[in-house]
Amino acid sequence: MTLKTRRKLFWLSIIAFLIIAPPVVLYTTGWRLTSDFQIKRVGGLFIAVPESGAEVFLNGKFVKNTNFLQSGVFIQNLTPSSYSIMVSKEGFWPWTKKLAVAESAVAEAKALMTPQNINGTILLKGQFESIYSSNQNSLILLEEKRGDAYALTFYLPDNNEFLTPANSASKKLLSANPKLKTIYWRDGGADVFFENKTITLTFDLSKRSLSAKTSSLKLDRALTVLPHKISMDYRQRANIWHDEKNVWVEWLETTLPHYLSSNKENIFQTKNSIRNASFFPKRSDISVVAVENGVFALELDGRSTRNFQPIYKGKEPTFAVLNNEIYVLDQGVLAKMEL
Repeated sequence: MTLKTRRKLFWLSIIAFLIIAPPVVLYTTGWRLTSDFQIKRVGGLFIAVPESGAEVFLNGKFVKNTNFLQSGVFIQNLTPSSYSIMVSKEGFWPWTKKLAVAESAVAEAKALMTPQNINGTILLKGQFESIYSSNQNSLILLEEKRGDAYALTFYLPDNNEFLTPANSASKKLLSANPKLKTIYWRDGGADVFFENKTITLTFDLSKRSLSAKTSSLKLDRALTVLPHKISMDYRQRANIWHDEKNVWVEWLETTLPHYLSSNKENIFQTKNSIRNASFFPKRSDISVVAVENGVFALELDGRSTRNFQPIYKGKEPTFAVLNNEIYVLDQGVLAKMEL
């Protein structure tokens, strides 16, 4: 090989290196050519899936099955754009979400997967019209219609037992009342407010009894939302409350989670009356709403759309969340849902 040929090969190698090296360096450092011919850094998606054996799809293409050891799916090397995600599993309602992936960032989401057929265990039957759960004790208050008045029944669902009035005076105070306006729960007791009177209750859970007496307490006129219409998540980080037509969420910490865009958001509006709203058991990113003929799970995550999945369908159900269980009351029947 002549000197001239070697020089040509040398310079050809240098030129090839200068052509190939920049794209290789860009690729290995996370840069990609987008569909509109721009060079941008890649990002990724992380989808948490609460069910094993679910299928995850990206833009309609299968990505992965979840399993017992890997409940989350991480999809990387995505050019900045919007991506459609779907998670499905037989026997569950599918979950879809459109998420934007930014440069050098990972977009997060957690799938809502509610069984399509949820069984309920019937606990009680009666003329029950309203249900309230304590945030202090494992206790449910039921309002039972008796003629033109209402009796207050306090029920311990874990033990399938009731609290009985400790004396005749307490029994009388609990047996014939107008429909309650709201209730303040406290450790070992509660204050029940009616339109023109208040009853203070003291519980003795060891004896399964309670004492009642009239009280001079009055509701603060400055209250914009009644206490029983406010639900706080178990980590004390957010509130959910509702009025007649709206459900609101308010985040109480400075740093917002990925599924909220502001500290206070209206997550649900309807023309129908909302009977109750609360957090889904063990999920601060999901709410439970009773409206029309059903009880539904509703995402707080408003990116693209909020998934809305049925938990119970009946006539005019309401519900209470207690100890990470959902109790549904419909047509006088109280049932615990087997989620």
